[in-house]
Amino acid sequence: MIDAGVDTAQRAVARTADRADEALSDSRRAAAEAEASIQAGLRQVRDAVPVHLNRAAHRAEDLARAGIDKARAAGTVVANKAHEVGERTTDYVRQEPAKALLMAAAAGAAATLLVTWAARRRAERY
Repeated sequence: MIDAGVDTAQRAVARTADRADEALSDSRRAAAEAEASIQAGLRQVRDAVPVHLNRAAHRAEDLARAGIDKARAAGTVVANKAHEVGERTTDYVRQEPAKALLMAAAAGAAATLLVTWAARRRAERY
């Protein structure tokens, strides 16, 4: 009877040890699978990052080029308008020289008054 109890206990211990070994093996296998999955994910991220950075760099370059093109176009428009205004002014002076002279004199007088007024105001402050 004691031998039967010892055999039963030994079998129970052996089964428990086997189950513990299986659980340990399962845990190791799960850890290895998790590690492999994590490494695969890291490789995918590492491979994807340069592609996304390259795309972002190209988009930034495209936006910069578009901004430069718009600035050039705006500069051209301003230059054309300035040239047009200059031509109109020249035409007006040719057509109405007396009026143009009076307008220039009035503008000069107004500018002189403003400068004189600003200088006096500044002198009064300091």
